[in-house]
Amino acid sequence: MKDQDGFIKAYHEFRRSVDFAKGGIWPELDNVAWCMIIGVPCVPADEDSSEDASLEAIDQRVAILKAVFVEVNRHEADHFLDQGLIRYDQAGRVAKKLLKEANRGSE
Repeated sequence: MKDQDGFIKAYHEFRRSVDFAKGGIWPELDNVAWCMIIGVPCVPADEDSSEDASLEAIDQRVAILKAVFVEVNRHEADHFLDQGLIRYDQAGRVAKKLLKEANRGSE
């Protein structure tokens, strides 16, 4: 990751926005994918103008969302955590696919 300090800052900014009193909820695949596409949470790759920046931003978002998900649900069973992490990975793949299709359509 090119901007490690920026990534850590983005993680902490997003983490502060999360209600840690609520837990035990799996992420909704479609909602998470759309959030990633519209730029939530903000990540360092958002400031990059290179061709692959939008895909890198998705990877950064997935990493932050997964870390916070585990923190919020640290008292849940491993199976619950594993399923949640899988959903974030799936949402990241969906978001990347949608971005690639949109880029192809604009060419």
